[in-house]
Amino acid sequence: MRKYIRSFRDFLFEQDLTGVPLPGEAPAAPKKEKPATFIFMDESEKEDLKKKKYPDGSIEVTFPSYALTATETEGWAKDNIVATPKNGLTDSTVELRRKNLVDIVSGRKVNISKDDVPFIEKLRTSLSADLFGKKDPDIVVIFAKDGTPMTDDVDVTFIKYHT
Repeated sequence: MRKYIRSFRDFLFEQDLTGVPLPGEAPAAPKKEKPATFIFMDESEKEDLKKKKYPDGSIEVTFPSYALTATETEGWAKDNIVATPKNGLTDSTVELRRKNLVDIVSGRKVNISKDDVPFIEKLRTSLSADLFGKKDPDIVVIFAKDGTPMTDDVDVTFIKYHT
């Protein structure tokens, strides 16, 4: 009976840690793309949000949050940012607006130009109407007395713009 009991080390050396499947084995699952979590901090919407004021002058505001992968954002931008006779965008401008939107949602771009605002609002409308994307749990943001936003949540992008 002892011949069927083997050392644990024997099993460790049998594992293939390179990620290349052996002939006859199923290939490894592809890595999932990590979604970017973000909130819209639009000044015109601030009255509609849940707020709590503290004695030290700080204000707690609860914002709805959303999550999108870069692939989802690129797909939405390709379908919704198009050149029409009404908006007068050229092909190079359309590509620039698409790239800017993907960079804004992912947090790589922090300065939002006025030309990007209509497309950000269009994305926000699609997300808030549940037509696209995934709604995450609400995020609590505390604004200090001087107006600086802070949150306990990690990896969240604040998209703040003025209409």
